Amino acid sequence: MHAQRPNWILVLVSLAYGVSALFLPLGVVEILGAPLVLAGSYFLGLRGGLVVALWACLVATVVFLVVHEGDLGVYIVTVAGYLAIWLLAGLAVDRFSRQRRELEEAVEVAGLARKQLAASEGRYRLLFESSADPVYLHGLDAHGEPTRFIAVNDAACELLGYTREELRGLTPRAIDAAPAPGQLRRKMAELLKEGAVHYESVRRARDGELIPVEISSSLTEVGGDLVVLTISRDVRERQREVRRLQELTLRDELTGLFNRRGLDVMLPEQAKRAKRSGRPVIVVYGDLDRFKRLNDTYGHERGDEALVAVGRALRRAFRETDLVARLGGDEFCVVAEADDIAPELLAERLDAAVVAAGEEIGLPLSLSHGQVTTDWRGLEAPASVLAEADARMYDAKQERGGPAG
Repeated sequence: MHAQRPNWILVLVSLAYGVSALFLPLGVVEILGAPLVLAGSYFLGLRGGLVVALWACLVATVVFLVVHEGDLGVYIVTVAGYLAIWLLAGLAVDRFSRQRRELEEAVEVAGLARKQLAASEGRYRLLFESSADPVYLHGLDAHGEPTRFIAVNDAACELLGYTREELRGLTPRAIDAAPAPGQLRRKMAELLKEGAVHYESVRRARDGELIPVEISSSLTEVGGDLVVLTISRDVRERQREVRRLQELTLRDELTGLFNRRGLDVMLPEQAKRAKRSGRPVIVVYGDLDRFKRLNDTYGHERGDEALVAVGRALRRAFRETDLVARLGGDEFCVVAEADDIAPELLAERLDAAVVAAGEEIGLPLSLSHGQVTTDWRGLEAPASVLAEADARMYDAKQERGGPAG
C-alpha cells in the first residue's frame, strides 16, 4: 500500500524543492508546492501528506522571509492552500486506500473460502464414493415428493443391480418396497419438519429381490439447492443373525428340536393352523425308558447319542409341519395335526421309529408316551392338555414295568 511506506523519490524531490525554492520567485514556489503536497498525500497517506504540506509551508515561509517577494496576504493564502490540499487529498487517499484494503481482504477471504469449499467438496466426494453403504442424493418438489436421483455411489449400484445412469433416471419411489403403505411420503414430510429421519424399510432391486435396509436421511445444500442425502444400509445379514440367535434361544442345543421355550412360542402358531384347518390335534408326551440306567451303563456321551437318536425318530414319525420339542432331560413332546390314522397305529409307528433309531446307534431304545386329542382351543390354554398327556405317559411307563426316567 502506498499510504503505508515512505517513498524515497518523494523525499529527494522534497529536498530539491526546498533548495531550489531559495532561488525561485514566490509564485513559482506556490505552483511547484501544490503538486508536491498532492504527491505526498497520495504516496504517504494523510499523515505523510501533512508532513509534505508542512515542509511546503516551511519552504514558502523561508522564501517569503529571505526573498521578501509578495505581500503577507499572498503568503497566508499559499500556506492555507497547502494545508487545505493536504487535508482534502489526504482524506480522499486514505478513504481510497482503506476501501482498497477492505476489497483486497474480501478477495483474500473469498479465495480462502473457495479453497476450503473445494477441499470440503473433495472430501465429500471421497466419502461419498468410498462409502461401503449405498448413498443417494435426490431433491424434493414443491409437494415434498422425492425427485430423481442426482448422484449415487458404486455401493448403491451394486446393491440394486442398476448402472449409475439407470439409477439417475429413477426416483426413490421406483425402488421403494416399504411394507407399510405411504411410509415414504410420511418420512419425507417428517424430514422436511425435523431435518433428519432414521427408519427401516425395504428396497426393490432390479431383479425384483426385496432387500431390507436401514435408512438415514438428512437435508443438506448442494450448489444452493436443498437436497436429501440418504445412506441406505443393507441389514439382511443382521436380520439373519438375529433370526439365528432367536433360533438358538428356542432350540435345544443337543437335538436341534424346539426346547420348552420354543414349544411355548410355537404353540399359538399350531393353534392358528388347527383353527384354519378345522382338524383335531394330537398332543404326545414321551419319556425315554431306562435312561438313567443307560447313562450309568454306557456313559453320558452314549446317553446324549440316544437322545439325539430319539429326536431324529420323532422327526421321521411326524410331518415337518408338526411341532416336536425336547422339554429337558429325556422328556419329549409332539403337537401334530391328526390325520386318518388311529391313535393305536400312530403309537405303533412311533415305537417302531424309536426302536429303529436305537438299532442305528447300537442301543436298545424305547419311549413311553401318552396321547391326548384336542382341538385348537386346547392349544390356546395348553397346560391342562400337556398335564393329561404327561399323566398318560406315566401310566404307559408303569405298564411297561419301568420307573419314570
